Amino acid sequence: MAVVASGLVYQEEVRKRVEAFKTLFAQDPHIASIEYRIASDWSGDDSIFVDVMLNLGTPSSVVARISERMDGALLQVLRSEELGMHAYLNFMSRPDNGR
Repeated sequence: MAVVASGLVYQEEVRKRVEAFKTLFAQDPHIASIEYRIASDWSGDDSIFVDVMLNLGTPSSVVARISERMDGALLQVLRSEELGMHAYLNFMSRPDNGR
């Protein structure tokens, strides 16, 4: 029997859940974009990495608030553990030139 990574099996479900997750934060003026990728984490487990691009100059107090909200949304909306995957948030600042 072939062994297939759970991330490959559930790609469409992951996409739907990430879109629902993104919708929750679509109106936040501090968030430039939210992307995701499926890859192995440090232990080799299938994982969903959610990359959050913040606008330059977002205060750390706001980043903390956004992080807390997103952490809750990972559990309630993304529910990656149901798919046998871990989820990670990565925060980055958009450079001055917007790239």
